[in-house]
Amino acid sequence: MHERPTVVSLTPLPLEADSRSFRIAHSLADFGMRSIVIEGRPSPSRFWGPEIEVRSPAGARGSNGVTSRPHRVVSEVRNGQLGQLGELALYAGFRAYDWWRHKHQISRLLPSAQLYYLHSFELYRAVAPLAARLGAPIVYDAHDFYRGIEPIEQLRRFDRALARPFLNTLEDRLVAEADAVVTVSDSVALLMEHAFCRRPAVIRNCHDERLDRAGVRDLRTVLGLTADHRLCVVVGNWKPGMDVALAADAIALLPEHFHLAFVGRGYAAQAERFGRHVAAKRLHFGHKMEPVSVVPFIRSADLGLVLYEPYSENYRGALPNGFFQIIAAGLPLVRLPLEEIEAAIARAAVGICLEAAEPRALASAILRSIENQRTFHRNAAALAQQLSWKLESMKLRQLIGDLLGYLAPQKTVSLAALPAS
Repeated sequence: MHERPTVVSLTPLPLEADSRSFRIAHSLADFGMRSIVIEGRPSPSRFWGPEIEVRSPAGARGSNGVTSRPHRVVSEVRNGQLGQLGELALYAGFRAYDWWRHKHQISRLLPSAQLYYLHSFELYRAVAPLAARLGAPIVYDAHDFYRGIEPIEQLRRFDRALARPFLNTLEDRLVAEADAVVTVSDSVALLMEHAFCRRPAVIRNCHDERLDRAGVRDLRTVLGLTADHRLCVVVGNWKPGMDVALAADAIALLPEHFHLAFVGRGYAAQAERFGRHVAAKRLHFGHKMEPVSVVPFIRSADLGLVLYEPYSENYRGALPNGFFQIIAAGLPLVRLPLEEIEAAIARAAVGICLEAAEPRALASAILRSIENQRTFHRNAAALAQQLSWKLESMKLRQLIGDLLGYLAPQKTVSLAALPAS
């Protein structure tokens, strides 16, 4: 009889802001393992149940989902305006902060374990010595093709010359030495195979409906909208590839009872940018939800938007959480064409794919989706049964079982009965 193994997951984010890390940690507990998560910053709320243990660095500041603007001098250095000495000084500070946050703080929290599951390559330096002493395998889960998020020619001089090469070296080492490498889509797996000569396993970000929390106030109620309003929603933390302007301009072309809400973190700059937009009163930012609450929260919307611009290698292969959460909520889906999303949909009539990233085209697609809402809703609900984490997690179970030498017994884990916080 095997002793219950301990698996430690590590993320540089608050767990509240990293739904993939949370979902995987819960599955590890579901597989019968002791599942410990080390988060880089403390989550504002303790939304998880007793199935997982969460640790965070003492004194670390919680993340509010907003990235503060770099100081003007730092920005000038990154642009190469203060010369080589300025760049070297900034690089020294960057390396010191990186070591403190990703090595020193994390090392003090690490327990002994049978397996370490890394959601960031920066954290490998903290884990590697202990894993080597224990003979514990390491899994690297790449949520993106990081070196391809921004085209190299668009990076600032400091980032291109110093920061990016350093980060690439860290990831090169981990991909070469990890016992298993995982990523989120076939397209990202192909990009990683070309970059590292090693193809990761693919475990998609399908939604786990078993973890949805009951009693969550819905988005329509929170916004004070009635059944006569039409509510569109964009789900996911803000990233440079999201075309917020396209969505805002499309809403401006629609009647006054159409509203657009952004559910996720990192939209403070966008809220400021669009504060004087012609449709500003109908644009709603700042709705941050725990992973267990997102789908119940958005279910009262009329449709979901996934508007990623495929302007870089990474975004051309994107298969974001927001897509799966919109489908899980049964919402019609209006989207820009992304190869991985279209493959996952497999021609199911769940909404409209835009031929052009143009506000009038998006406004028209929103109207047509509302007209066909019942059909799209029914088809999205059917697709959600196929794109279920309950099925996708079997790949994870097999991978972990192979690394540890056996498959642990599986049990059912659910947060549905927990009250909303």
